[in-house]
Amino acid sequence: MPQGTVDIMKLSGQPITYQVMFEQNPGGTFVARVDAEELVPFLHEEMRVDLLVAESVAKRAENEGRTRLPDVFLEENNLHAAMDYLEEDI
Repeated sequence: MPQGTVDIMKLSGQPITYQVMFEQNPGGTFVARVDAEELVPFLHEEMRVDLLVAESVAKRAENEGRTRLPDVFLEENNLHAAMDYLEEDI
């Protein structure tokens, strides 16, 4: 089970969107670009982040523009499911 850091960056523009990366090593893996209202559900449901943690991280990303959540365990299947989630929106 890969362990890494989830890096969330608020992107400029309207509507507000967030870039989500999973970094198991330098450079990371692009996971998704999600709208503001989809960030918490995406983190909780697709990346399996605890709901309270997802809400806290989303608030920090909104206020600070970028935040990182270290020590996230993400099964390979979950990473593919998250990437499939992105592809459905394209």
